[in-house]
Amino acid sequence: MADKKKIVILGGGIGGLSAGYFLARSGKFQVTLLEKTNTIGGVCGSFKHDGFILDYGAHKLYSVIPGILDEIKNVMEGRLLRVLKKNRIFLRGHLLDYPLKLGNLAKVLGAGTFLKLGLGYAVTFINGLFDKSPASSYAEYIMKKFGRGTYELVFEPLADKVWGDPSTLHPDMARTRIPASGGIDVILRLLGIKKESKDTSAEYFFYPEKGFGDFPLTLKEKIEQNGGRVFINAGSMHVKREAGRITGIDAVIDGQAHSFECDYMVSSIPLSSLGGLTLSHDKKFIGAVQKLEFRSVVLVYVFVKRPLVLEDQWIFFPEREFMFSRIFEQKQMNPDLGPADRTAICCDFTCTADSRQWKAGDEEIAAKCIEGLIKGGFIKGSDVSGHLVVRFPDFYPRYDLGYQEKIKEVYNGLRQFDNLLLTGRIGMYNYNNADHCFDMGRFITEQLVEGKAINKIMDELESRVADYRIVD
Repeated sequence: MADKKKIVILGGGIGGLSAGYFLARSGKFQVTLLEKTNTIGGVCGSFKHDGFILDYGAHKLYSVIPGILDEIKNVMEGRLLRVLKKNRIFLRGHLLDYPLKLGNLAKVLGAGTFLKLGLGYAVTFINGLFDKSPASSYAEYIMKKFGRGTYELVFEPLADKVWGDPSTLHPDMARTRIPASGGIDVILRLLGIKKESKDTSAEYFFYPEKGFGDFPLTLKEKIEQNGGRVFINAGSMHVKREAGRITGIDAVIDGQAHSFECDYMVSSIPLSSLGGLTLSHDKKFIGAVQKLEFRSVVLVYVFVKRPLVLEDQWIFFPEREFMFSRIFEQKQMNPDLGPADRTAICCDFTCTADSRQWKAGDEEIAAKCIEGLIKGGFIKGSDVSGHLVVRFPDFYPRYDLGYQEKIKEVYNGLRQFDNLLLTGRIGMYNYNNADHCFDMGRFITEQLVEGKAINKIMDELESRVADYRIVD
């Protein structure tokens, strides 16, 4: 191991674990991964509760990035289920097929609303022939693509629930989340003239048969099989620096002091945490990090005395009368993940850390979610046997109108270290999925093996992640 470069990875979520897996597998690096909590996988983990194996919200394995899905299948060694995807939108008391179908949409919305949407798009299409200026916000982007009617009916309320006021969101938020190129694209699909492709909608996806958390646990095992080390409960960290390089890190693990030297460091932890370890003295940098906006996540698990409730894996709720923006049924992924006679519905929503929802007690939040499930006709009050509330503060990056300038300032501050790399959703402040984090780990490894300079790798990685798109 003496000839191997030493790499310390901060964070045991999918971002850090993926980097660790590819780096250790290459045989070129001595990998040490440090995770401050007592579990592996972060929000992509699973946990046991009352006879269930539960995920922290809805997760799937699917990718249009060349080679990534094959790599994931190789890692999981036959322990993946192929699941036919079914998810819908609950609107005006009805479930709308997704991808949308013309007959279903017209029936649910009624002739008046359907005509209004069509006219709204017609106006948008004509205006677009003359107005080629780029959209300045999420709201303007959607209205330029789909018309005001569609924006106000679906996109505006759902975006507001998930991200906050759409007029204050950067258009990148829409580009990342919405694969359709515009209203014509949607209309052609509604009419069946143009079919959905793998780049716009996943017909099926893969799911670990033991729960999504088996994916990060398997990555940990693979790191260790390839000679790497993974430590949990790693706290009281102190980064050692010398002449623009990170030379090592001290940590207390299960009460014992440890010191790890490194030639490179890969960080997937929040930029604020990384800044506290590396640049706590730099007020300008800390100020820039503090300006980055996040949304916190609340997961409310409602346990129901029925074998199954839904026909879908998950359902979106754009209307504001429902506290949650999505519900997810664990047993739709694999019926064996819960008791035969009971099921669990996870209601999730996002909010800011200073919001009323975040400050509300667990009982109040659970009552609101149960009320919404009853109102939507999914369950009866007598069906409910219990609930559980789980919270993740500051988890989803929120792209406000000035986020590009803010993140550039943060990245520039960290570039003073010529052996530091960033990865992952939180580590790079990039809204993405597990397959994207996996791709980052592969890309970082390939570039380091080629001997590229760190700043060059980061430049190319930033460009790469900017092109990631979410495919539901």
